[in-house]
Amino acid sequence: MTIKDEQLIAAAQKAAKWIVSRQTERGNYIGNEEPDSNGFYPDTHDVGCYYKSIFFLQSAGETLAAARAINYVVESFMSLEGDFFNKPDNRTSGSYTPTYCQLYPNMWLMRAAASMEWTGLTEKIFQFILKHRDPETGGIYSSINPKTDIIDSNSTGYGILMCLLAGRLDLAIQSAELILRLIREQPEPTERFYLRWTRNNGFQTDLVNIPEKHRVYAVLDAKKPKQAYWCWGWPMNGLIKLYLKTQEERFLKAAIEIYDFLASCHEHAFHFVTAGKDGWGSSMLYRITGDKRYLKTALSQMDFILSCQQKDGWMLGPASTSFEDQPLRTTYDFTADFGSWLIGTSMELAGRE
Repeated sequence: MTIKDEQLIAAAQKAAKWIVSRQTERGNYIGNEEPDSNGFYPDTHDVGCYYKSIFFLQSAGETLAAARAINYVVESFMSLEGDFFNKPDNRTSGSYTPTYCQLYPNMWLMRAAASMEWTGLTEKIFQFILKHRDPETGGIYSSINPKTDIIDSNSTGYGILMCLLAGRLDLAIQSAELILRLIREQPEPTERFYLRWTRNNGFQTDLVNIPEKHRVYAVLDAKKPKQAYWCWGWPMNGLIKLYLKTQEERFLKAAIEIYDFLASCHEHAFHFVTAGKDGWGSSMLYRITGDKRYLKTALSQMDFILSCQQKDGWMLGPASTSFEDQPLRTTYDFTADFGSWLIGTSMELAGRE
């Protein structure tokens, strides 16, 4: 498979231009429904439409659009404490984020603010995240409203990067140590990687109380397709970033352990909607090691993303057949999410070549 870094950048810029074409001067995105008297489009007045796209727009060079969007998000959705939600009892739409990883949007928004060098906002978001981080293990709780003692792999793995962006190497290492522990303590390491863990009871392996369609948010099953691969993709990427900062081989080794599990899974682990983080992580491993197996999986995921891009630049997931068929929030989310991995992977490939 031959895909050039220039091809990835061109596709990302096309995606960014589509988002910009649908942005108002106020910073919000045009919806399918008519705006209200305040200029809010009911179907896009949702944290879920924005939290990934700001980092993506900044990365794609659309800095004005990124600034407008983050201003809109801060004005519309940020609490005085530095949290983000649609309403206190409705954090955002979707199935995963509102229940299984409530600080996920906060982390994307902190990453965006850091990339824009908006240091005050970055620190404010980080301080709120710290309030929901277990000081003994470095794990980040999956739910804050209602509060829970469940720590999950995705929020903790992404949290490693948040600590690095905040200049807290000590906290990043502590969170990474927990990820290493979660890898060591997997009860079925060749078959499944569990996500949800507590200090008192270990991994949540009894999933009877989780709706069947949501069990992908509690365990990655190597034998099944269409898993929530990002939930161990972010820990892999957090460890890679920490290795690049510290040059400690144990972090790289653990990242490769995660990669090896993902590589043992269904081919969707590197060729599916939920695998963008895995493709980016693969490209980082390729830049570090030069091993072509990482290049192969990175390009597989980029090939999938490119296959989703429509002529106007937006991304259509395989579960839908048209712009009208795909929920608009999902279209904004996919376009920003996929575009960010196009940019990240292109940089890694260029860095190696």
